[in-house]
Amino acid sequence: MDPFVPAIEELAEALLSDEDLDQSLSDIAEEHGLSAPALRNRAIRALGPLETYKQRQADLKKEQEQTAMRRDPVLAGASFVAAVSSLSPRLSSEERQAEIERLAGLYGVDAAAHRDAIERLRRR
Repeated sequence: MDPFVPAIEELAEALLSDEDLDQSLSDIAEEHGLSAPALRNRAIRALGPLETYKQRQADLKKEQEQTAMRRDPVLAGASFVAAVSSLSPRLSSEERQAEIERLAGLYGVDAAAHRDAIERLRRR
């Protein structure tokens, strides 16, 4: 087995855990008997820019969740109504409506189709 594979996997976990990049590279390379520059180069080829790896993974996860919601209209609707229920009561009616429209776009639902649920939330 290529010794870089487990080292790169360990480095990816370290990056997701907010560990220091340079220190993690050094420690992991030493642990696996690799040179730090070689590990960095292979990791860049495998993972892309290391400095932005965590953010790119978070963006990917968010995109996957949104795709799953768009495939399941019940999940999308429930998530939308839950998001609307957590809106600040201090919003003006115009701000609230704008936020509802933004959330509808985010969750891929028709806000008008959920009007009854939104009205019930308002009465609480």
